[in-house]
Amino acid sequence: MDIHADLHLHTVVSDGTNTPEEMLLAARDLGLTRLSFTDHDAVGAFRHFTPDLIGHARSLGIELTTGIELDSDYLGREIHLLGYGIDPAAPGLNEYLDYTQGLRRQRVTEQIEGINGHFRRQVVDPAKVFLPNRDTLMKPHLVHAMLDQGLFPEYREAARWLSDHIRAKTFVPKLEVADAIRLIVAAGGQPVLAHPGYLVREAKLDLEAMLDLLIPAGLVGIEVWYRYFQTGPAFPDRESERSMIAILEETASRRHLLATRGSDAHDLAAMAAFSAPPVDGRP
Repeated sequence: MDIHADLHLHTVVSDGTNTPEEMLLAARDLGLTRLSFTDHDAVGAFRHFTPDLIGHARSLGIELTTGIELDSDYLGREIHLLGYGIDPAAPGLNEYLDYTQGLRRQRVTEQIEGINGHFRRQVVDPAKVFLPNRDTLMKPHLVHAMLDQGLFPEYREAARWLSDHIRAKTFVPKLEVADAIRLIVAAGGQPVLAHPGYLVREAKLDLEAMLDLLIPAGLVGIEVWYRYFQTGPAFPDRESERSMIAILEETASRRHLLATRGSDAHDLAAMAAFSAPPVDGRP
């Protein structure tokens, strides 16, 4: 495991709060040397800001790999695929991204109208959601706005309320996971299954059966080292996280898959927390 790598980071281009430059500077100060920005259904981190972002990262002592996180579907479940080394200008990839980003924008517009109409006041300010360099509009932009207004005590409750009470006419279809893999490969990238521990513990999916299907389709890796403990009830303590990571390490080794490390950080604090050693000093 390369403890100086974080290959799963989100910027303001999707549901993160910081620009790529801010995250690069923070990563340098944290001693990280390998990064990838993997925004949801977007490659704008490599387009909208520093003209040569990879060269800028290199000047900071960081190896930056192009990346993306594609939402996809597997047996009716939402599955996330990381794609590393993609060409951000790949025509097929961008045709799909333009399509899904447009639908996301339309859906969020409808949801904002629904939320503000329900509460009979401006809970969600469109100007704070539709930012100039934000390509992908998502549920977290709405949930955090409601949390900031004090309408709900925590994220999951607000997200449940949004799903149960606000209906948008626009439907955003997801690629079948095998098709998403092929899209990444066609863009020159390496497809990696994101945070598979959730699929095992929360979605109750059979990881081995999934890999039997996805490896022939072109999957080359799984995200092994991830911050499960901090993110939900399926991993109530550090030991449950370690147990899952050990299973994933063995699976990656046995299946001859790439094993990657990522924080899934959406802000600088989460990136720093993932880089810090655990309190008990164990990996």
